[in-house]
Parts: sequence; structure tokens; C-alpha cells
Amino acid sequence: MKRSPHKEGQKAFGMRLRELRKSKELTQETLSYMADIELSTLNRIELGKAGTSLANIFALCEALKIQPKELFEFELPARK
Repeated sequence: MKRSPHKEGQKAFGMRLRELRKSKELTQETLSYMADIELSTLNRIELGKAGTSLANIFALCEALKIQPKELFEFELPARK
């Protein structure tokens, strides 16, 4: 079974979120507290195992002090 392109997007989004969080020298625990998102939810998002809501995206951006577009600055793998 082929992986859904949406799963690849979730994974790329999660990796980008993790990169931005680490660049701000924040732990998952600290970011989850700042964004008022459950730690387990944040962990699943970063691992690409869960998508997230627009409300959570805005909360993460506010906590990271970034614009939402910065979370989406990643490339998706080429489709075959």
C-alpha cells in the first residue's frame, strides 16, 4: 500500500515544527505549556503521527513567536 501524500505532509510539518522548537531552545514540555497543547499531542505532531487544528497551529506560532507561513516552509517528497 502506498503512503498517502497527506502522511508525508504530516511528517514534514512535524519535522519543521521540531526544527523551529529546537532553534528556540525549547523543550517539548515547555512549548506544550506555552501553546496550551497536551505534551502527548505535541509529541505525536512532531513525529508526524497526528495532524493538528488551525487553532493549535496559531497557538504554536504565538508560542514560538513566528508567522504561520514559517511552519509550512518545507518540501514534500516528489510523487512518483
